[in-house]
Amino acid sequence: MIARLRGTLAEKEPTRVVLDCQGIGFELGVPLSTSRQLGKIGDAAELLVVTRFTREGADLYGFCDKAERDVFVLITSVRGVGPKAGLNLLSRFRPDEIRSVIARGEIDVIRTVPGIGPKKAQRLMEELKEQTAPTEAAEPLFADAHKALVGLGLTNREARARLERVKPGPGATLEYVLKQALAEQP
Repeated sequence: MIARLRGTLAEKEPTRVVLDCQGIGFELGVPLSTSRQLGKIGDAAELLVVTRFTREGADLYGFCDKAERDVFVLITSVRGVGPKAGLNLLSRFRPDEIRSVIARGEIDVIRTVPGIGPKKAQRLMEELKEQTAPTEAAEPLFADAHKALVGLGLTNREARARLERVKPGPGATLEYVLKQALAEQP
């Protein structure tokens, strides 16, 4: 399997690139977020790759970071949800937003993505809810932290975004979660 490609950007479209790797051109489907991060034609590029085999051959999908790749693999593991729907979701939302929306069961948000109708959205929610849900021990802690952040003047969305990047260890306290959420982003 191809896990990573490094080469020169030979062609670039919003959701498709060709990466020239020592004379061999690899065509990859990419989400808009990855396409925006890539330079212009002729620039060096490196992509993490997911390979999918079809009746017609092999299709390659490229991602700039591990989080996007992992969410793509998670989404496309659901029966009936293909690579195109996975790329559309990643083009619309960040990986942490997708996990959060699924964990909270916000089916209407998922349905705003082209190619995802009510049945696919429902299937995504049912099959991935457990894999994206925060641990039960962390839920009350995060609920309290969310209230505290909103009380400090952050919007619900800002508070949720900051809390999604916090990874509490065992025995984490409210103070620790708030410090991590309020710390400057890397």
